[in-house]
Amino acid sequence: MCAVKFSSLHISVIKLALFGTVLLYLSVDLFVWEGPVWRLLHKQDIAAVENASAPAIVYGKVITRAQLDLFMEQQNHLRGRNTTPEAEKTPMLMEMVHDTLLRLRSRYNDKNLPDTTRAAEQEVQHLATRAPSNDVFDTWLMSQGFTRQTYMKELAARLKDIHFLQRVIEPHCRVSDEDAFRHYEIIKDSLVQPESRPLRHIFLSSLGEDAEDVRRRAENLMHELEEGADFATLARTHSEDPSSAARGGDLGIVENTENFPLPGLPLFGDGALRPGKLALVQSCWGWHILLPGEITPAHTPRFEECKESLKGAIRSAQAEIAIRAFRASTLKEAFAKKYLEIHVH
Repeated sequence: MCAVKFSSLHISVIKLALFGTVLLYLSVDLFVWEGPVWRLLHKQDIAAVENASAPAIVYGKVITRAQLDLFMEQQNHLRGRNTTPEAEKTPMLMEMVHDTLLRLRSRYNDKNLPDTTRAAEQEVQHLATRAPSNDVFDTWLMSQGFTRQTYMKELAARLKDIHFLQRVIEPHCRVSDEDAFRHYEIIKDSLVQPESRPLRHIFLSSLGEDAEDVRRRAENLMHELEEGADFATLARTHSEDPSSAARGGDLGIVENTENFPLPGLPLFGDGALRPGKLALVQSCWGWHILLPGEITPAHTPRFEECKESLKGAIRSAQAEIAIRAFRASTLKEAFAKKYLEIHVH
């Protein structure tokens, strides 16, 4: 009796061991190695597409000629042109390959990524409100190969791709204060800020106008200001510079550089107007009533003043490098496993 029990227990242990081995193999095959079982589950019937010379096949997922044509059409629309230059066709195909590789990676990390369905629904609703009507929006989606439902699903997937990519590159995008300071010491000479000052003006154009009449109108406005009239009110009413007139004549902070939009006005250097002093000045465009503020001398900003912007710039550069490295590694892996076919025509 004892011998029978021992034998049954022995068999059960063997079965359990075999079952555990099978589970371990499946786990490695599906989630690490991407071996025969993974390939069987992801195999697609691509014979017909291969005969039609599909531009690319990525891990069994086909990028069709129609998909590539639509992608190029979308890119042309964004860039304001009608056709794709021959030199850009291969880079656009590679962009689709990289997007597909990213989608596959994020899909198999889906449980670790946030649910983006609600965010995608809200974005689609927002886009729909910007169209003249629901029919116009739906027609546009159809022209891009989508319905609202399929577009929402695609957008949700893209948002997950972004979350996944952010997680991948995040460890490579960390900048300490010490890192930022070392960068500051290297580039600080290029950070010199030119002298600057705030400026307001009321502008009367003399182009195509009677020069004497424009001068008299400018002198009358100058007299009103000297008598206490409100500068902003007169600017909104009389200034012929629409952008600054809407702001009460405010031109913001102007800098003493070659890009200064009103060259020749006495704002900097010898003979610069005193802060707060009204001045009536003629230029080649007409007459300006100027109200300048205090001059801030040229200076190099302290590290603390630009620390956060420096750290942001460094993180952006690190992110770009990390994304390129990620793309290169996924592409290399796909080629090495012979799961990527690219047919450039």
